[in-house]
Amino acid sequence: MRQSYSTLNYDLSYIQVYEGIIEPKRLSHGVLDGVEISYLSYLNGPPTEYVQRGKNVSFFEPDIEPYTLATKLLQGTVFQIVNQDLTRLQKSYDFVQAGKSRVAGRPAQVIRMSPKDADRYGYLLWLDRHTSLPLRIDTLDQHGQLVEQMMAISLRLYNEATPWIAELAAVELPAVVKINPSASHDDSQWRLDWVPKGFELVSSDRHSLPLTGDTVDYFMLSDGVSVISVYVEPDTGNQNTPEPVARKGATNLITINQKGKRITVVGDIPAETGLRIARAIAPELSPQTKGNLNGH
Repeated sequence: MRQSYSTLNYDLSYIQVYEGIIEPKRLSHGVLDGVEISYLSYLNGPPTEYVQRGKNVSFFEPDIEPYTLATKLLQGTVFQIVNQDLTRLQKSYDFVQAGKSRVAGRPAQVIRMSPKDADRYGYLLWLDRHTSLPLRIDTLDQHGQLVEQMMAISLRLYNEATPWIAELAAVELPAVVKINPSASHDDSQWRLDWVPKGFELVSSDRHSLPLTGDTVDYFMLSDGVSVISVYVEPDTGNQNTPEPVARKGATNLITINQKGKRITVVGDIPAETGLRIARAIAPELSPQTKGNLNGH
């Protein structure tokens, strides 16, 4: 699956289904002169497009100035799964063949990705039997209930990159945005006292929020499939604000107020996992305290 996704030339039309909402999308992919190029577009509503060219992704979203980030990953569970190494995924998931089926008129092999704990979602994958490309991905909660679904409508394969891919290879894209943290995370006042097993810290920094100028501590975690973002910033609101949980498909957004700080956790994880991460945020130990602990 991983090899086919990155090396074949194809157009994949699919729908993303969550909470009664159906979003039709189209993914065009090709390789030209050794450079991998992808184009993801939302087919309904305001124009929303993403272009992945080599190691950069350009974002074209409504009411936002186009920008480019240094990353190969498009947004969505399907792109996290197809870009990860199987060995890493096996640390957190068990893989089981679950029979054969058919999607978009094509024969498919069904694979179950069962999580080894309740801190993450499980997945059912329908892989095209001829190319191993994903034709359907069901995201399941810890009770086996469907949370979100990606399902192919059509898959077209080409022997070489299409003219559209060739056009994307030549078009001028926005410059890469360079993020300049205000300080290294060695100066952070906060730490993560608990993270789900299998999740690793991908990056962290401190930077100023564009609108308020307040300093925010930022952590990014991943197990290879799910990505969790954690923000810790000053709380200027009511300290008695309840703990809201907002959800869009598989993505939960959790916000709590704790000791004068507002903690926000966003990720494709169960809400209970996000709340546990947020509640486990603790003040960073001072260098003197760390030294005393190490001495003991």
